[in-house]
Amino acid sequence: MKPKYTYKNSSEFIENLDFEYFETYSLQRGLKFEKKIETLESEFNNLKSKTDLNEKQKNRLSELDQLLNIVQVIINKKGQFHFSSEKINRIEKTDSRSKKLIDILKTEINDVPNWMCAPIYRDAILFYNKNGILIKQLNICLSCEYMVTELFNHINADFKTYELMREYFIEIGHKIESKTASN
Repeated sequence: MKPKYTYKNSSEFIENLDFEYFETYSLQRGLKFEKKIETLESEFNNLKSKTDLNEKQKNRLSELDQLLNIVQVIINKKGQFHFSSEKINRIEKTDSRSKKLIDILKTEINDVPNWMCAPIYRDAILFYNKNGILIKQLNICLSCEYMVTELFNHINADFKTYELMREYFIEIGHKIESKTASN
């Protein structure tokens, strides 16, 4: 079945989101993550080279294929956090840092980035309601300048939004790679 793609402007996204607080996460970065990926790739290649896999091995191969060969987001379709995710902050809606994020996402769109690379979502924001229930995730690739709430649900934003978002994340403690760093 072909996925249904949706597109929403960042200002529309944040204006229609009734949240009480949000948490920021870092994922898919660092030496520990890179070493884990190397181990998983080795396991994947080993299983892939075998001809007579039992059911358990077939399931593991499928799991590894999903993890290594599909774009990853903070929370997968099964509701599981990405294995590399690290919570950085919890910020209440009344906090000035929340107002700053809202203002960033309301940046007027004049020029939407359109890079030809596959995004690697290394930063994410999870929005919660007053009952502590997750209502929306925002996955952000600052290298490709791309955002999704989940796969195929895109959030359009201006180049300036990503510059401001990069500064914002650094300010609140995320270890952001420089824009020119290779992925």
